[in-house]
Amino acid sequence: MIKTQVQELEIFIAVVKHRSFSKAAQELMIAASAISRSIQKLEFKLQVTLFNRTTRKINLTWEGELLLGQATQIIEQLGKVENQLTKAQLQPAGVIKLDAASPFTLHAISPIICGFQQLFPKIKVILSSSEDNIDLIERNVDLAIRIGELSNSGLKARKLGNSYRKLYASPTYLQQHTAIRKVSDLASHSCLGFAKAEKLNSWPLLDNDGHWLKIQPQLLADSGETLKQLAVQHCGIVCISSFTVKQELESGKLVAILERETQQVAVPIYAVFYADNEVSLRIRCFLDYMLEHIDLGEQ
Repeated sequence: MIKTQVQELEIFIAVVKHRSFSKAAQELMIAASAISRSIQKLEFKLQVTLFNRTTRKINLTWEGELLLGQATQIIEQLGKVENQLTKAQLQPAGVIKLDAASPFTLHAISPIICGFQQLFPKIKVILSSSEDNIDLIERNVDLAIRIGELSNSGLKARKLGNSYRKLYASPTYLQQHTAIRKVSDLASHSCLGFAKAEKLNSWPLLDNDGHWLKIQPQLLADSGETLKQLAVQHCGIVCISSFTVKQELESGKLVAILERETQQVAVPIYAVFYADNEVSLRIRCFLDYMLEHIDLGEQ
């Protein structure tokens, strides 16, 4: 495959413009000998003669005319791309693909998206939800939200804040069952648990041995959002991040229980991304906006 450098095409176009190696060298501010070497190199690569040279004239051959048309289009197109990229840096534009677990997308990202798009109308945001950690490059994702401590994955990260897991139940459920005044009372209640992330079935409550309480769920689901809805429907007690229940607490559909007994353990939340060099302006704008506006209900 022939590989022709852009600089060689620019030199070629300058020689055509001036019909002179020396004048092309003056315009490009390089030595005339460099102009001659570049043209010779280009002719060698293409295996054609581009100019008919005499002591007084430099004229294009048929092959030179053909190359001129293509080279001019290439240089013009590159100029347009450079202008677009420059404008995008001055006024953020483009697409941001963001991946997060469903509860975070629903309760933390969705409430701030409209405000972000009003401020940056040329940035298009695409939201996707994955309950598991994904490969950003494989899934073509710009940003992903990770809840919990990060592994050494080579990703860059920006901390958005912390979340806290607490216990919630519906008033109706609490009225229909025995009172919950201490941790041991949970043994006689329906505890809602996670089917996959079993570590989340260890609740931030201390058992008799001083360890976190490991529950034996009577009902399990894959996502915290589903478990929350089960709690709203009076199915039992759920332990989930506080930022996911703001509306339910305000409406009275859920209430917090055993608040004094619950261990206040901060679970960090990060935005992670690949960035070999500088983070693009559109990504920086979105990260800054999230940090300023996101509501994680931190205690």
